[in-house]
This record gives sequence, structure tokens and C-alpha cells, in this order.
Amino acid sequence: MITACVVATAALGAAGCAAGPRLYVNPQADMTLYKKVAFLPFTNLSPDRFAAERISRAFMTELIIADRYRIVEPAQTAAVFERIGVVANDPSRAISQEKFVEAAALLGVQGFVRGAVTEYQVQRLGGEETAVLSFDVEMIDAATGNVVWRTSISKKGRGRLPVVGGSSTRSFGALTQQACRQVVAGLQHQAF
Repeated sequence: MITACVVATAALGAAGCAAGPRLYVNPQADMTLYKKVAFLPFTNLSPDRFAAERISRAFMTELIIADRYRIVEPAQTAAVFERIGVVANDPSRAISQEKFVEAAALLGVQGFVRGAVTEYQVQRLGGEETAVLSFDVEMIDAATGNVVWRTSISKKGRGRLPVVGGSSTRSFGALTQQACRQVVAGLQHQAF
């Protein structure tokens, strides 16, 4: 009986941690239109100064693996935005639709992927330290500025389960990769 309770508790815990990302797909967007997209650097709203760079690189890698879009490198995108007088990853300044249209023409893209990291830290509870991250990412239509799809995810690493055994995601690297893979998998099923 105790073993069954432990197994059931572990299964419920795993199911809770395995919840998928939240995803919005614009029902009016024609997904076949988007062949080439520009990738803007993610905005960092977390206390870790490298969080946005780490998550945006991992997310871009998963998009490349998914092989749905041709992706313009962030450095090339940043150079075009600089050329037209825009700081692409400044959270305090909105990018006007006219600037998106201008950048899209120069880059030859139909959409822009951008995101923000809201949490990237270690939580301490009792004697346990757990990696926690949250981010959101969206693709916007270059011509209209409308959201094509938008998704967000929050993930928490898990430590060793002493009764059942085994280990799970503990490091930020593994947790980041897992979260990005999960988000892109959700996009593949509902938005690609």
C-alpha cells in the first residue's frame, strides 16, 4: 500500500512538472506564408545577466532543428536594426510597425521571433536548491505587426527522489534545453 502511494505521488508530481507551455495561435494567420524569419535577441527581465542570451540561443537551436523556418542570424538582424536606427532588445522602447516593415524588406523575412526571459534563478526551499526558469516568445507578422503565435513556459528543475530513485533536471543548461524543446514541439503540433 505504501509503495502504491509513493508511486502514485511520484506520477502525479511528474505529471505536474510535465505540463506543457501555454500557446496562442492566431486563427487568422496563414502559416504557409512564413518561410523566413528574423530572430531578435530576447529581452532579459531576470536577475541573471546572461539568461536571455542562453535561452534565446537554445530556443533558436530548437527552431533550426525543427526545420520549419529559414532563420536570419541575430547578428545580421541586429545590424539591420542598427542601420535603421532601432535598438532591437531594449524593453523600454517599442519598435514601430514602420521600422518592422523596413527591417523585413532589408532582411527578406515575413516574420520576427522575439521573446523575454522573466525568471532564471535558483530557488532554495529547505536544504534543496532548484533551478527555475520562465520565458515567453512570439512571432509577429512583419507586414501587419499582428501576433502569429505566442507561447510561454515556466519550468522548475527537480532534485533526486529519495524513495523512487533516479534523478531529473537539475542544471540550468538541461532545464533550458528541455523547456525550449517542449515549446517548439508544441508549436510543431499547433502552429507549424
